[in-house]
Amino acid sequence: MTVSTTERYSPDDPILGGLRLTTWLRIATVTGLFLLLFWPNLWRLWGKSNPFSSASQAEWQHALFIPIVGLYYLYANRDQLVAARVRPGWSGLFITLLGVLLYGYGIWPGQNDFIKDFGMVVTLFGVVAVLAGWQVMKITWFPIAFLVCGIPWPGLVYSWVSAPLQRLAAQVAVIALQLTGVDADCRGNTINVPLNAPPWQRQLNVAEACSGLKSLMTFVSVAAAIAFLSNRPLWQKLLIVLMAIPIAIFCNVMRVSGQGLLDHYVSQQLSESFAHQFVGLIMLIPAFFLILLVGWVLDQVFVDDVQENARLQAKVIVRRPTRESQ
Repeated sequence: MTVSTTERYSPDDPILGGLRLTTWLRIATVTGLFLLLFWPNLWRLWGKSNPFSSASQAEWQHALFIPIVGLYYLYANRDQLVAARVRPGWSGLFITLLGVLLYGYGIWPGQNDFIKDFGMVVTLFGVVAVLAGWQVMKITWFPIAFLVCGIPWPGLVYSWVSAPLQRLAAQVAVIALQLTGVDADCRGNTINVPLNAPPWQRQLNVAEACSGLKSLMTFVSVAAAIAFLSNRPLWQKLLIVLMAIPIAIFCNVMRVSGQGLLDHYVSQQLSESFAHQFVGLIMLIPAFFLILLVGWVLDQVFVDDVQENARLQAKVIVRRPTRESQ
């Protein structure tokens, strides 16, 4: 005979926020042990994503908002979470063991921060599966998997991805300059623009910071938050997340092109100072609305089967009395 969740607790155990006090104490205990084990990782990630730290990296400052979005997701789905049957999922022990092994390998011999961080996320996934079971994991899997978006990439992977994005941005910027009558050319990541006075040529270097990886990671995270906080089929949520990649790349090449035009036609000093950051912030606006546009197009093209069936049933109910009266 299966024992229900409510029978496991004393009637005197108070309920706080939809959960019993004993459950909150267990969550606090597991959280404390998790923080104790992975404290070096969490402190390093805080240093890289904290905007008030000199050691922070601009590409990963969005990581602070990822756990906040995950907690809000759990809050938005709290009714399903409380109603889910809590039953230990012992198969999650293998996932927990895998996460701990990855974390250990990242320390030695791998000596790789990304593997350590990924092992931490895998361990968290396994611990929740063991303690709460797979019915709860149907709801909590997204906030846990979403944490991967806040893990900094290894330096080699970052350079490998940013290099083609730098070349693409430089090439599109040259095309934009040529369309406006500027005889510019591109050599690698460098844009050569002719001048009418010495030194007769100006070189604009598309640095690694201009590759667009910062906006790419930011908007993949934003798209994931928008998609999974909506009531959409899973394939539509994943499509919205994937569409954030070409949207971020498109907005970044437009930003670099705008910088090139601003540098040539307005002011070199202005394009290198405040406008350099300001144009980058401005391009976040169309990128955000393009992500919303993808969701709107999906709403217009695809109709949910449940809504369609409900609509057909409503038509049948309306028509029946008319036929009987006749």
